[in-house]
Amino acid sequence: MSGIYIHIPFCKKKCHYCDFYITLNKNNVSKLIEAIKFELILRKNFLNKNSIETIYFGGGTPSMISPNYIGNIIKEIKNNFSVNSNIEITIEANPDDISLDNLLKWKKYGINRISLGVQTLNDNLLNFINRSHDKKTAVASIKKISEHYDNFSIDLIYGIPGNRYDKLKNDIKEIIKFNPPHISAYNLTIEKKTVFYNWLKNNIIKKEKEREIIKQFNLLKNILEKEEYIQYETSSFCKKGYESKHNSGYWKRKKYLGIGPSAHSFDGKYRSWNISDNNKYISALNKRIIPNTEEKLSKKMKINEIIMIGIRTKWGIDNKQLITQLKYDILKNQKNTIDKLINDKLIYINRTKIKATKKGSILLDYIAEKLLV
Repeated sequence: MSGIYIHIPFCKKKCHYCDFYITLNKNNVSKLIEAIKFELILRKNFLNKNSIETIYFGGGTPSMISPNYIGNIIKEIKNNFSVNSNIEITIEANPDDISLDNLLKWKKYGINRISLGVQTLNDNLLNFINRSHDKKTAVASIKKISEHYDNFSIDLIYGIPGNRYDKLKNDIKEIIKFNPPHISAYNLTIEKKTVFYNWLKNNIIKKEKEREIIKQFNLLKNILEKEEYIQYETSSFCKKGYESKHNSGYWKRKKYLGIGPSAHSFDGKYRSWNISDNNKYISALNKRIIPNTEEKLSKKMKINEIIMIGIRTKWGIDNKQLITQLKYDILKNQKNTIDKLINDKLIYINRTKIKATKKGSILLDYIAEKLLV
C-alpha cells in the first residue's frame, strides 16, 4: 500500500508562521495543473504498481482552486495507478473556501476527507498570524462540513505568542461541540524565512515560555482524552477508527509519491524532492524532465528516521522492524541509555516496542536525541 501527495502551492496570503513553498501569483494555475498531470504520467511506475491507499491534496491552499482541477488530477491518478477501492482522499481547506457547491463537487470527484485549517477561533490571534478568515467563518465552515462529511479534521495551533491558556480552552470547548472525528494540534514553531522569525530577531515578539507551552499541550490532551479522542501521534487526536491513513503512512515509513513543486517522495531507499518554483517546475515538465533532487538514505539515516518518527506515535519504536530491515537491535545497542530513560520514567518497553510515557510525551525530542545513532 502506498500514498500520493499533491502539492497545490497557491494561497490568498501567507501566514506569518509559514515556511512552506507557496505563491500568491495565481496566473498559471491551469499550466501548473497540466504539469502535475504530466508528472503523474511520467512517474506512474515509481511505486512499482503498489495499490494506492491514500491521496492527499496539500499546499498552499488546494481548496482555493476550482474543484474541477481537483477532479481532473484524481482522474489522472486513477488512469495511471492501481487505486484501492477503500481509498482515503483528503483535501486541505481554508474556512473561507467552504461553500455548499465546493463540498458537493469535492465529494462528487471522490474527496472523502477534509482537513480544515482553523488554527484558532480568536479573531485577534487570527489577524496576528495573518489568516484570511475570522471566527464566524470558521464556525460556519465546521458546521457545513459536519453536515456533509463523516470524516474531517480540524487544525489548531497552540503556543502562539499571546494565546493564553483560557483562550485555547475556549477554542477546544467550542470545536468539540461539532464532534470532529480528528483534531491536529500543532505547537507553533518559528522557522527561518518567516515573518515571525524576523519579528523575533527584531524583538517585536517573544517566544512563549516552555512551561506555558507544556501547560497548553496538557490542557489540549486532557480535554480531548475526556472526550474519547485517541492520541496516536504527538500532534494527532482522533475518535476510534478515524486515524489519518495518509499521515500514518508517513509515520510507518510506507512508500509515497509527491507530485507538484516542492513535493517530497520516498521509495524505501531514496528520498527526493521537487524544485520549489512554479515556473521552473512547469518548464521542466514541458521538456519531459522531472525537476527533483534525490538522496540515498544510509543505514544510519534509516535507523534514525525510525527512532525519531516512532517515538512520536502510539506504535512506538519497533525493534523488530529495526532488526528485520536494518539488522540493528536498539534494545541491545542502546541498553544503558534505555535503562536510564526507563528509570527517569520517560519511556517503557512493550514487547519489542519502545514507547513514551505520559511524562515522556512532552520530552520527545530529548528522548529521540538520546537514542539516535
